[in-house]
Amino acid sequence: MVPGGKEIGIETAKIMEDRDVAVWAHHGMFVCGHDFDEAFGLMHTVEKSAEILVKVMSMSDTKRQTITPQNFNDLQEPFHIELDEKYLYEKKSNKIGEK
Repeated sequence: MVPGGKEIGIETAKIMEDRDVAVWAHHGMFVCGHDFDEAFGLMHTVEKSAEILVKVMSMSDTKRQTITPQNFNDLQEPFHIELDEKYLYEKKSNKIGEK
């Protein structure tokens, strides 16, 4: 989609109805939070995670460490977050990019 156009704005709004982050390839990231600090922290976390993934992928196509769905579930209470269960599942492969 054309950056800055009405169409990408409408599609972004649809994504963010039930998400706090939308990432458009070759365009950028949109985040929301209760205030600027929360939104900025979320954006920084997503960007740093992507940076780490790119570095790992440049060294090997096999993940060396993983976080299990239970590890993510264990983070919900102490960090006061709710994770969508459809994203918490065991992957069949530890090769990056494979499901």
